[in-house]
Amino acid sequence: MSDRDRLTQRSIHFFNAWFVRLDQTGRTPLLTNRLWILAVSLILLILLVINLLLPLYPDLPWPETLYGLPVLSGTAAILLLLLLVWLIWRNLLDPLLRLSHWAEMMRAVQLDTKIQLRHDSDFAELASDINMLGNMIKQLSRDTEVQLERHTDHISRESRSLAILYDVASSINFSRDLNELFEKTLAYLCTNLDARAGIIRQLYQGKAHEIAATQGNFNHTFLSSADHFLPVQYPLTGTTAADQTVLVRKLPGSTVFGASESDVPPGLTVLSVLVSYRQEPLGVIHLFFPETQALDLESNRNLLISIGQNLGSAVEKFRLMEEESELMVMQERTRLSHELHDSLAQTIASLRIQVRVIDETIQAHDKANMQQPMERIEYTIDQANHQLRALIAHFRVPINARGLAPAIEETIRQTRATMDIPIYLQNEWRQLNFEPDIELNVLRIVQECMANIRKHSQASSVRVYLGERNAAYVVLIEDDGVGFIETNTMPEGGRHLGLGILRDRAQQIDAKLDIESEPGEGTRVHLEFNQAPLPTRQ
Repeated sequence: MSDRDRLTQRSIHFFNAWFVRLDQTGRTPLLTNRLWILAVSLILLILLVINLLLPLYPDLPWPETLYGLPVLSGTAAILLLLLLVWLIWRNLLDPLLRLSHWAEMMRAVQLDTKIQLRHDSDFAELASDINMLGNMIKQLSRDTEVQLERHTDHISRESRSLAILYDVASSINFSRDLNELFEKTLAYLCTNLDARAGIIRQLYQGKAHEIAATQGNFNHTFLSSADHFLPVQYPLTGTTAADQTVLVRKLPGSTVFGASESDVPPGLTVLSVLVSYRQEPLGVIHLFFPETQALDLESNRNLLISIGQNLGSAVEKFRLMEEESELMVMQERTRLSHELHDSLAQTIASLRIQVRVIDETIQAHDKANMQQPMERIEYTIDQANHQLRALIAHFRVPINARGLAPAIEETIRQTRATMDIPIYLQNEWRQLNFEPDIELNVLRIVQECMANIRKHSQASSVRVYLGERNAAYVVLIEDDGVGFIETNTMPEGGRHLGLGILRDRAQQIDAKLDIESEPGEGTRVHLEFNQAPLPTRQ
């Protein structure tokens, strides 16, 4: 397409756009103000041309009537110019200024602003469309404000729910017992949900409910008959939210608070929330609201269910803590029995043997050999006294300040002095030190082995080896005594507890313990544990 064709096409588009209808009123181009502007402009242009040509070509044979035309045409041109200005202002500039004013008002959020034009204006239909657009913007703005208010209200409710859950979680973490936890939680709920009063009932032995906490001045008769007024049936028929949050029947205010109380509402609405842990019911929360108070149950349902589940977790937590405490007591009792067996029981058993030796010496009338057994008895009594004081001081025998190996050497020296047999020690640990719990249990295992050798083995020699194999530390104790069959050493009436105690102590330090014995072949005890040694004590 050539440049001339493009110019022609633009001209056609210009004139087509000038004469196009801007509305649907059916007006012809003659009735539009645009044509009047064109006509006045064309007449004014003709007058200007005539006024320019007459002075330029005075010698041409102009009609005589045209020589007086300049004054008249000048006057007409001025009038037409004024008319053109007025038409342009009336039909173009004024609508554009009104549109500009409308845009400024819309930017200033004056959404009720309208464009007011004459009904015969070429821009009347456009103004109507713009006003319709303004109404749509206004409606969208109102809808946005409504959605924003709803969202803000939702965020406010969620924030309040989170605050309540935070308070409940804090009370779970900082409460000393369940009673304190229930009282704090109930106070939070009554304050934040505007409840008149509240009760927490804990499921007792899977059947009856006992009152765990109250908030408000309840009638004692009502509290004692809470199961009658507020029955809760278990098991639940399902696990949905509706099963865990129940809006209970209406109750008279005088029944709940008593007729003597002032400002008692005539009717109450009771909201019950299940306290559960892993779908197991543990209790129920009852919140009392005046009958006239509107309850937004749907918006608070998830909050109440979460509180019930958190309380259920807390109840289970405290129950596990109680069981753990009982287990710790049992473990402490077991440890005490082990300590008594490993210390005083062994010492008293040794003392019994020494008394028997003295008895045999007395019966043999061998006064010359009584001095040494008497010294041993005196030494053993002093040792028992020392062990008893050590047991009083946290039930633990102190390890030699130089480490475990010297403590084992001392135990072997005492056994050697008591039995008067050779006990060979091969110590490759030297100055190795371990955790105190490791040292105590290893020492106790060695002491128990020495005690069993002294009481039962009838051995003529004993070998003790302290070494290291494959990154593990080994304690090996062998004797050439009578041996035994392990199945015959089970406890009978409190006797022969040593082997069980050995295994318990080895288990406490994650050690491997092997006991090998045959009648007439002696006994072999092999202890192996993995524990990195500590720095050498100074």
